[in-house]
Amino acid sequence: MRPYYRFALIPVICLATLINPGFSNGVYLLYDRSVPQASYAAHMLNSVLTEKGYHVREDREDYDYLINIDMQKLLLDEEAYLIIPEGKIIKVYGGDERGMIYGALALADELSNGTELDDIEARSESARLPFRGIKHNLAWDSYRPSSALDQHYETLWEIDYWESFLDMMARNRFNALTLWNLHPFTYMIMPENFPEASPFSEDELAEWQNLYRQIFRMASERGIDTYLVNWNIFVSREFAEAHNVAAENFYPHYFSEGDTSEIVKRYIRESITQVLKEYPDLNGFGISHGEGMGGMTPQQRQDWMNETIIQGMRLADRPSKFIHRVPFSADLGSAGSTSIDTEQLTRKAMEDLGDTYFRPDPPNYKITWMARNEG
Repeated sequence: MRPYYRFALIPVICLATLINPGFSNGVYLLYDRSVPQASYAAHMLNSVLTEKGYHVREDREDYDYLINIDMQKLLLDEEAYLIIPEGKIIKVYGGDERGMIYGALALADELSNGTELDDIEARSESARLPFRGIKHNLAWDSYRPSSALDQHYETLWEIDYWESFLDMMARNRFNALTLWNLHPFTYMIMPENFPEASPFSEDELAEWQNLYRQIFRMASERGIDTYLVNWNIFVSREFAEAHNVAAENFYPHYFSEGDTSEIVKRYIRESITQVLKEYPDLNGFGISHGEGMGGMTPQQRQDWMNETIIQGMRLADRPSKFIHRVPFSADLGSAGSTSIDTEQLTRKAMEDLGDTYFRPDPPNYKITWMARNEG
């Protein structure tokens, strides 16, 4: 999306080198096929070139134009790109894998708008906002029982839907997809120490796992980070009934009391760790002091998060990212409320994780706004 970017035309010296004039409109795409994001960038560019009548060649000696898609991490910032036309050679450089994709998509946009390869001008863009995400509510274990969500259940099972949706995100320069539901874990793993929590047969679980893995893989190929955000102290109905805990902390309940029993903490913590280990393309988790925590103070809610979700992420022993949503319950309820004390609590929780969020120090707070359209 252009509002998130700034761009400038870069003057360059064009080298008018004609390559193999005997071939008409042949284009060779040069890129590292071992890099999934480079392959995706080339794929998207290939589609537009073909649509516009160019012939994408497999033989490097058989072309009129060469488009080189590569990374220049020392030259460019993360997510930035640079397009340099040099006669019949067009260089598309990215500051990282994501920048390569954005550069290729920018070139594809120019072609779609009618510009010929001979007329491509030099340009560069860099990201202005580092986090550009979409909040996607899932239709299973949804945060509200509603036909508005139920009607999309089958659609969200279609890989074609996710491929199209993620393509849309990449084209509009979104770089983060957050998936929300009450309790995602039993759709993704067979809990090693709590198999009784699973409602699925081995074959059914395999289908769910395949769906999630394809979503995360396709997102990674498009330079999109993925996060799971759940509503805190929720479990599966099967787990609740097996252990006689969390009596209303499962779908379709949502304004329920917080169950702080040790077995629930252990189950959630181990599930977090296992999911991160079994899904290497998943980038992280998000938390929110919200539903499923009725009757708990903000401090009790944060302590629970520290002992379960945050600790579970640490125990996975691999890099992962983290979203801390601003608490919207400054009292014992689950409705919207806030206070200075709650804001200070959140700030301290973030600083305890490290100094990444605060170097350089923000003048006040750094905020990512979330626009919601829930029909």
